[in-house]
Amino acid sequence: MIQIIRSRGTGGIILGLIVIVISKIFFEPVPDFPQVTYTPLFASLKMSFVAYPNLDIILGLLFIFLQAGLLTFVLNIHNVNTGRSFFTFILYTMLAGVYSEQFYLNPASFLNFFLILIIDRMLKLQDIGKNPGAIFLDIGTLIGLSLLFSKEAIFFIPFLLIGIIIIYSHSSNSISMLLLSSFIVMFITACVYYLIGQFDRFGLFFSFTPLNLELNYSHWQERFFLLLITLLIVSFFAFIHYQFQSPKTTNKTRRFASVFGLIWLVGVLVIVFQELNLWYNMALTVIPITVFATNYFQDEKGSGWLKNLLFIVLILSLISVQLNY
Repeated sequence: MIQIIRSRGTGGIILGLIVIVISKIFFEPVPDFPQVTYTPLFASLKMSFVAYPNLDIILGLLFIFLQAGLLTFVLNIHNVNTGRSFFTFILYTMLAGVYSEQFYLNPASFLNFFLILIIDRMLKLQDIGKNPGAIFLDIGTLIGLSLLFSKEAIFFIPFLLIGIIIIYSHSSNSISMLLLSSFIVMFITACVYYLIGQFDRFGLFFSFTPLNLELNYSHWQERFFLLLITLLIVSFFAFIHYQFQSPKTTNKTRRFASVFGLIWLVGVLVIVFQELNLWYNMALTVIPITVFATNYFQDEKGSGWLKNLLFIVLILSLISVQLNY
């Protein structure tokens, strides 16, 4: 199976699409949404789809496909993975739509979209050399926009700043420019809400879901543990291979692997410690998992039977989540 998909031929694309369909074939619409914390802007967006639930699902699926295609393009253009194939698109689509709630437009999906754009700019930082002011402005603007659609974006900001420090010889002026552009986005948003007479709603952007530092297991189910353990195993094998065993991985991308690791870490922390939004926020770990797993599965060296086994177990875990929903 792995060998066919990474062949880059028509057969690999068709098989990849079949795998995606099989992993999602047991999807059922969610009659009642779980308690979710929306930003005012995202709440207004969701309200516009109340009368058209099917439109919400269609747009949600198209948005996941857009992110999968965008991530595939970014990884290919920056040569992050060892080769080009359909794997990135397949893995991202499978994992970003694990739970039925994720098939609808949701804050985590918007946050992933902006994170992919930010990752693209951060990769460009390693090549641009001096005077990267425009890129820092882009990153700051994208961070500000992500805050308008997802409250969880606030947890990623410190880790993104750490990632920038790791991959780029920064200066205080660059970081200040990044933060200023984020502030400008929020300032313009505040002005708009003031002009339309709803400035009191602007404060809701900064009312966050409470964190439970004692780990509340009551909202976890067997399907969550099964999937989490599978993803941890795949992530571990893929990361070790990415960093130490793949001869085609460049020093540039190995250095950037720490950024993907930070994104994965904060995604896991948000899932574990946040009391709400669990089924949506599972998608926040998908970007780094997709990057590492794509590199692992695409590499022709290594045990083919082990890779096929892990891939099949991953598909069966996704199906199990749908069957036991």
